[in-house]
Parts: sequence; C-alpha cells; structure tokens
Amino acid sequence: MTGDWHTAVADFIGAMELEGVKPAEPIAQRLAGGELIRFHCDGDGKGRQNGWAILYLDDRPAGAFGNYRLGISRKWHVDRDLSLSPEEKRRLQQEWAEAKAKQQEERERSEAEAARDAQEMWRSAADASPDHPYLVKKRMDARPFRQAGPKLLVPMYDGAGVMWNIQRIDGDGTKRFLRGGRTDGLFFLIGQFARYGETACIGEGAATMAAIHRSTGYPSIVAFSAKNIGAVARLWNAARPDLDYIVCGDDDDHLPRNIGREAGEAAAYEIGARFALPERAA
Repeated sequence: MTGDWHTAVADFIGAMELEGVKPAEPIAQRLAGGELIRFHCDGDGKGRQNGWAILYLDDRPAGAFGNYRLGISRKWHVDRDLSLSPEEKRRLQQEWAEAKAKQQEERERSEAEAARDAQEMWRSAADASPDHPYLVKKRMDARPFRQAGPKLLVPMYDGAGVMWNIQRIDGDGTKRFLRGGRTDGLFFLIGQFARYGETACIGEGAATMAAIHRSTGYPSIVAFSAKNIGAVARLWNAARPDLDYIVCGDDDDHLPRNIGREAGEAAAYEIGARFALPERAA
C-alpha cells in the first residue's frame, strides 16, 4: 500500500505541472516532510524560488501549490481512501522522518557554508563608493554598506549579531542572496538607537528603509522581503518591546496579490504596531 503514497506524490507533482507550476529541481523527497516548501520553477529568474507547495500524506492525501510570479494558487486532493496497516504507517513515518532529518542536515550545512562565505566577503570588501549606480539612483548614504567589484553589499544579521548572509545589489538594482544561505529572521539596521521608547521602522528593502531613515531620522530595520517581515517584526518586538514600531509595507498593487501590503499589515497587527504605505502618485 505504501506505493500508493508514492503515487500520490507523483500525481500531485503532475497536477502542478498541468497548471504551469513546473519545478526545475527534485521536490518529491522534500514534499514528504509535510511542510511548506519553496522551489525554482521553469521560467523563474536566476536565484528565484517562485514555486511553493505543501502536501499532507494521510489516509486521504491533500495539498496546495502555486507560483508567485504567475499568480497561481491551487488546492489538490485524492478522492480514494489510502488507509494503511499499522506496520505500513510505521515504515512510512520512518521514511518521512529520515527524509526530513536529511533535509535539515543538508540545510544547516548549506547555511553554515554561506555564512562563512558572507563573513569573508564582508571582511575583504571595500567601503561602498558614493558613486555606485544603485546608491546614486536611490539617493542612499554609502556609509552603512560595502562593495565588492560592481556589487553593493548589504549584510544580514540574526538577533545575536551573527552575519549569516549578504544581499548583493548590482548597479541596475538586481538583488541576490548567497545561494543556500539563511534568510529567515535576518535583518539589517540603518541608523542607531538613542533612547528608550523611541520610534523604529520595519520594512522590506534597503533602499526603502534608507529613504525612511533619511526623511524621519528613525532607526530603520531592513527585513529584505515580504516573507521575512513578520519574523523580523516578532524578533525585534521580543527584544525591544519598549520601541514604538511602524511597519512600512510595500504596495505591490501591480501583482495579482498585494503581497507587500498583506505581509506588512499582518506583521503590524501581530506586534501591535502602526502600519504605513507609500503614497500613490496622483
């Protein structure tokens, strides 16, 4: 009967491909963990992971999948009952646990390697040039950043001050994290704290938060993405509950779903912060 579960995984991936969500990497083993996964799809830009999926392999397997770039979101389920005997369930659960443990081990090794690369890159980089095209275009102060060749470097820290990754920004605004590196819960602070209970801002991009810091003087926290803004807001609220937070959302009204606004509002609601969006041009 365990073969039916492997068939369910294959059917799930087949349903994804029929809807245009075509993984460009193996995902079957990762799906067995029962957690939300992200992956590179055919048609995605380099380094992008627009595909997502989650699959529950119980007596009636069901799941959901989608692609952020394509604006696709679908649910999926198996109609027939795939009940297992106790021994079959034990073997399958063992298989899932082993796959999940292997995945976690590989992830931790990859993140540790990326952290070492990021720290070395930051140590060997020069101070950012005020003439870097991205800094000039966005009217950003060069002092918080460094530069390696043509790439502007933005360090990414955890709550303990450990650098785990670096965002590299080309002159045309193309952004890349180190492949395999950690991003969850990482941030970069622009500005300094001066007193208890002062106002602090949390938002996505370095350019956005640099502009907010320049115009307000408030310490501004870069979360790097809509996906990460909630984790960063929770981390800072736990560490500095005295601060008066403003979550500054990106207004992604050009997308099928306004992901920036949704994520920002959710983060603000969760920590009891104020929420702000940029004014739209008339």
